[in-house]
Amino acid sequence: MILQNKLDRLKEILNDMGSVMIAFSGGVDSTFLLKVAKDVLEDRVVAATAVSYIYPSWELKEASEFARKIGVEYVNIKVDPIKEVEGFKNNPQDRCYICKNIYFQVCVIMQRIWE
Repeated sequence: MILQNKLDRLKEILNDMGSVMIAFSGGVDSTFLLKVAKDVLEDRVVAATAVSYIYPSWELKEASEFARKIGVEYVNIKVDPIKEVEGFKNNPQDRCYICKNIYFQVCVIMQRIWE
């Protein structure tokens, strides 16, 4: 029952948002969120995946295929972490955070355009 309550709360939050752009990696968490968002918001969902030479092409293919399969608009956001993410090439401990922070900033800009 606790899990159902959490799922119901997630659906309420998504419904209140009206439309969403999901940062979709194709992993378990973002796949679950994308599916629930699609169920709640129908055609007011976009899946956005970062595309770069640091991501395996098979992951991108699987992500795009899943989004297409469930009927969600899918966009790629091209990111060059070496050029666009200051300090990334120094390989700091927080490089994943740094890169994802840039990616999410781009998603926010795209979300505003999409609305």
